[in-house]
Amino acid sequence: MNVRDDLVRGSSRASRSDGDASTAALSFRFHLGGYAIACSAMVDSLRQFMVWKMSPEKVRAFPIDRQLFLVREVAAKLDNLHGEPAASFWRAKAAELLDLVVGSGRDRATASDEVRRFFLAVQRELSAGLAAESAPVLSA
Repeated sequence: MNVRDDLVRGSSRASRSDGDASTAALSFRFHLGGYAIACSAMVDSLRQFMVWKMSPEKVRAFPIDRQLFLVREVAAKLDNLHGEPAASFWRAKAAELLDLVVGSGRDRATASDEVRRFFLAVQRELSAGLAAESAPVLSA
């Protein structure tokens, strides 16, 4: 073999590797399209699953007595009110919360129990606030 044969073989190898590269690129494009179709099918099936999973009979509203921001907000307002204004505020808030819970799909008895638990959570928050105010601050 001479140099010319090596060049010819090298050039044929180069053209084969160029052909392999274009085939690989074509193959990649083909797989990319298939991948996109598979992803689309997976997203559709996930969407159907979530619709089934999130159906109204399976969704539960977060209990109002565990909504810490709301508990603290009502406790702060009640802490600033006394006597009839406090009782009036509480009755209005209890009616509003009862309507909210009934509107979320609970029956009236369960909603009343939830409003009672909310009232107890507000009472605990008020008690915790009073205990924190009366406790002395100790320093080292």
